[in-house]
Amino acid sequence: MDHNLSPDQKAEIQKILKFVKNMEGIIRTSPSAEQKSRVQKEMGRYRERIGQIVGRYDASRKSADEIANDLGLGGGAQLEVERRGGSDFPVLEKYTVQKASPNSSDPDVNFLSTALKVLQKEYWPVISDQHAKLDFSNGQERDSIRNQLDNVIRNMGVLTETIEEYSTAEKQDFREQLLKMKNRQTRSFIFEANEMLRKLRDYLGKIVGDMQSGGGSVINRNEGLKFNARYEEATMLEGRTIAEGLVEFHQFVDEAIQFLKLPQMKITRPGS
Repeated sequence: MDHNLSPDQKAEIQKILKFVKNMEGIIRTSPSAEQKSRVQKEMGRYRERIGQIVGRYDASRKSADEIANDLGLGGGAQLEVERRGGSDFPVLEKYTVQKASPNSSDPDVNFLSTALKVLQKEYWPVISDQHAKLDFSNGQERDSIRNQLDNVIRNMGVLTETIEEYSTAEKQDFREQLLKMKNRQTRSFIFEANEMLRKLRDYLGKIVGDMQSGGGSVINRNEGLKFNARYEEATMLEGRTIAEGLVEFHQFVDEAIQFLKLPQMKITRPGS
């Protein structure tokens, strides 16, 4: 159906649909019934706005994908990536999975290694002190998650060293010992990374939900992102607002968890 939308109207709807898509993810993953209810109401207001722009169109019970299909917006700049090849991972597919180390063959390890590098380079700067002005409690929670992220990255380094040492070992008994060590470190790394990503997703979902309902968790959410090339490598979110950057950060982490398809569980450590 041709709704004769102007380029400006299409651009506004595409921007709204990105927020709606993210809210759908929050509703799907948030453990908080209160947050789900709040986000559901906010999402209703966004859908109502789409109806106002289009005219004689009821978007109240439709998903972001259904609205995009109805309005012929599959080719829009922001939604085209999502629809390419029917991908369920529009943010993840911007990045190519690389090996964690030359002899790393485990697909989950390689994926997580890539995701962690992208997260550090492109997304974490958005929520750092250099850019996001968070209230006190959210700043503390961010720092706690950062410590957990740093620990996961250290464990990844230990694992890749073991992988490379195993690949060059010649003595059979030493290879068997290294194989056991590699398998144990692989399991620990994957599950600890999964646990950290879930905490990060919940944290970002809480912040995004608060922003989209008018809360004050991010004081400068409408400021533009400008990265300093002298000490920051981020480029993907340059020129976007902090709010938009946090929305994509949350979506990136959510997609990474969905891609892994690992259950939520804790590592049983010696003495625990």
